[in-house]
Amino acid sequence: MTIFDIYYSTKSPSLLCVQVTNIKVWLYDFEEVEDKGLREFAFVTMDIDGDFTSLFTFNTKAIFVSVIVEYETSTHKRNQIMLWSTTIMKNSITRIKSHKTLNKYSLYDITNSFNGVNGTYIIEWNVIPKVGMIKYGRANSNESKFVCAFPMINNNTSINV
Repeated sequence: MTIFDIYYSTKSPSLLCVQVTNIKVWLYDFEEVEDKGLREFAFVTMDIDGDFTSLFTFNTKAIFVSVIVEYETSTHKRNQIMLWSTTIMKNSITRIKSHKTLNKYSLYDITNSFNGVNGTYIIEWNVIPKVGMIKYGRANSNESKFVCAFPMINNNTSINV
């Protein structure tokens, strides 16, 4: 059973693609939190395409899919923020094809400003089995990742990619 389980943990989706089409950065004033002051928020519009059919086996209950952005700043070497997620159930459609999707979750940096850093947008997934351990996977090839800079801000800024 162990060899069988390892075999299925190395499988990848047959198609993975995330493409950013627009990034808007806005200044927002936080008055109700300790860290008061202006902070940059980013709103990302992206196209997501992925076929997760190959990850479903007799033991798969669901697959949790997410899009994250990774970037590096001078003060923090590794930043990862989840932008969007969905859960694919066993008897549902196993292909995600979503256009002009906005980030579901707040996107702001711990330093209050993105400062025009490059972000790499990546699809990750967790295979949730009926029995056994949850398996983690992420897009590895450069064709499955999308690199784009956060725009510098002048009150409100938009970048079309």
